[in-house]
Amino acid sequence: MSSRRGGGGRRGRGRGRGRSALAENDMDFHETSALSSPSTTSDKEDNIEFTSQQPCLVSPAAEHVSNTLLNPKINHRSDAIFGDQAVEQLKLRHHKPLKFHERYRPYLRDAGLLGLSQICQKMPQLDKALITALVERWRPETHSFHLASGEIAVTLQDVAMLLALPIDGRPVCSTTDHDYAQMVIDCLGHDPRGPSMPGKSFLHYKWLKKHFYELPEGADDQTVERHVRAYILSLLCGVLFPDGTGRMSLIYLPLIADLSRVGTYSWGSAVLAFLYRSLCSVASSHNIKNIGGSLLLLQLWSWERSHVGRPLVRSPLCPETDIPQDVPPVGFRWVGARTQSENATRCLKQYRDELNLQRADQVKWEPYLHIESSSLPLLCTKDADLWLTQAPLINFPIVEMYLPERVMRQFGLRQSIPPPFRPTLQALHRISRRGRERENWEETHHEYIQEWEARRQRIFPESEQYDPSSYEEYLHWYSGVTRRYLVPSISDDVEAGPSLQPDDSIDLQYQAKAPMIRKAVDKLHGMVKKAKMAMTSTADTTTQALVFEFLHGFQDVLHDLGEIKENGGSATSPHVESAAAQDMPLLLLEAEQNIVDADQEAQHQEEEELHMVDDATMTLEPMDEEDNGFNNVICPCPSLELEEHSHSATPAIDECDTATPAPGSAIPQQSTSVDQDGHLENPN
Repeated sequence: MSSRRGGGGRRGRGRGRGRSALAENDMDFHETSALSSPSTTSDKEDNIEFTSQQPCLVSPAAEHVSNTLLNPKINHRSDAIFGDQAVEQLKLRHHKPLKFHERYRPYLRDAGLLGLSQICQKMPQLDKALITALVERWRPETHSFHLASGEIAVTLQDVAMLLALPIDGRPVCSTTDHDYAQMVIDCLGHDPRGPSMPGKSFLHYKWLKKHFYELPEGADDQTVERHVRAYILSLLCGVLFPDGTGRMSLIYLPLIADLSRVGTYSWGSAVLAFLYRSLCSVASSHNIKNIGGSLLLLQLWSWERSHVGRPLVRSPLCPETDIPQDVPPVGFRWVGARTQSENATRCLKQYRDELNLQRADQVKWEPYLHIESSSLPLLCTKDADLWLTQAPLINFPIVEMYLPERVMRQFGLRQSIPPPFRPTLQALHRISRRGRERENWEETHHEYIQEWEARRQRIFPESEQYDPSSYEEYLHWYSGVTRRYLVPSISDDVEAGPSLQPDDSIDLQYQAKAPMIRKAVDKLHGMVKKAKMAMTSTADTTTQALVFEFLHGFQDVLHDLGEIKENGGSATSPHVESAAAQDMPLLLLEAEQNIVDADQEAQHQEEEELHMVDDATMTLEPMDEEDNGFNNVICPCPSLELEEHSHSATPAIDECDTATPAPGSAIPQQSTSVDQDGHLENPN
């Protein structure tokens, strides 16, 4: 699906219109102590250190041309990785919404929140390792992720296609001069005053869940509307705008008091503003342990565009409906998906490595290109002309710059080299609600609201279609202005920049890979030894066959590691030849020979003790490539059953730091067919 791009005259934005007056305050950057410490970059530093490299729509060209996109004054989270410091996984702050009821459907449809509700009814599991790895690549200077293959960002297109949230509408901004306790009584019919309200405008989620988790049977219309407001509040504060404290902000309650006006707000731009602020906050500090924002949106975006951490698509059945607005959005296909972040191949270090090794052809730059608009709700494409607007994103105290001109490839358009530069105005990050609980944010952000109201006049001009031949030129520029690879530095001044040669960057991306392959091979070598002990300690042929089948699984893991090495080497550099990879064939041959020797010894002992005939024994040979069936491993023998206390070795490679299981653990029976690529080669 190609984006629809509307026209509109250019409208320049003057400078010095009171913006510094808003930013020059000593207020903490935290959103109610949930976000990051204040950035040390001022507006002046933004405009001097990071000036535009060519004229753009809203910022005049500057004489000074910077040779890097990275602001050295930002204490970025990735600096700890370059310093080889330990960086822990982030704790994800979010709440599951209240229980959905069919009587909520018409209200949610009118509010433009039905698509989000459909996904949240069986919300995908969040992957904290993946989100942590993405945060490490987020750059507050450009509001984009700096991958090895180029810049990429969450855009208004992603918000619309994944969650079907309205983009066009009034900014989510109003006064916070309210008696919120009385507002809760008026809108929800219960008095929250007491321990349930830790602040004047905050509410504990437990209180909301206690009173509104489920709609009672036979509820009247007033009760239904109160539960609808509570349900929408749980969507807003639990899924779209959760902060790092785990509390629910009541500043959105006045906007949903009149249910008929909920759909008039631009919830899509507001959720992107909140996500940008959360990413900027956490990426600009080594010490923050919690992250808020719409992590559901971020994870669905990552799964759609990147193979890193992506689970299998469950392809749930779409609910049958005759109402076009009730068709679920693109993000619905990930409902019920479960991550495996605790698996050895899904830990944080592995994600970092995979992002370092990621090639441009492994990124889905246009994941929605071939999706028929007729199969989507109208909200997914209704506001497509605004996907390229350059209007700011607003959410009460939060104002964030939206920079689609930096990621034009995501829209199938030609990317300017270098992209037009607009500063992200880091000083805006220091504006928060702290000490300004009764602020009229419509007046405070009046100039930005005016720019949002002129959003259709601020659409980035039409551009040519993307030309793949321009990628090498883009990559040459990109490699000189940012960090493409996040690996521990081997010297004090290893950074991506003009002084970093391409060969050096290619070598860097594999430094973190070889130790992981070596560690995985060592673990598998220990598993093979345990399996060999199990093979010699039991005479039960069925147990031996199952252990041998597990060793096929070990071979699959080694084969996958080999594929990573081969693909990475062929795409980037001929220098990829780790010792671990060289040991793999020897390890497999040794494992296979050990299995054959152990089986022959077991057969000989069994013949001596039981005086069995030769054709009653079983020879454990590699499976035939033309037949993956389990009968090729063992001869049919119904009388052979797995003993309850037979000695065996159980594969335990799920955890990043899993110890080898004891030989006494029981082996579950399995009859899964083995893939052709996973077969052991004939040692002869």
